[in-house]
Amino acid sequence: MAGPTTDLSKLRELLHSVIVEVEVAIDTATYPDWTETKDTLLRAIELVRKLERDQTWSKLSRKN
Repeated sequence: MAGPTTDLSKLRELLHSVIVEVEVAIDTATYPDWTETKDTLLRAIELVRKLERDQTWSKLSRKN
């Protein structure tokens, strides 16, 4: 299982790729492949949810 640091690094990679793709689209006055962009953003959201869930469980575990 990946640790929080690994998950945060993966999140950075996912978001960076989307930002670069959008910046290139702006610079070239074209549109990115929205299917790929949406899929990447969905993976990023799933990762954020996992990080949030892990953080919540971590807090609950420390209280017990």
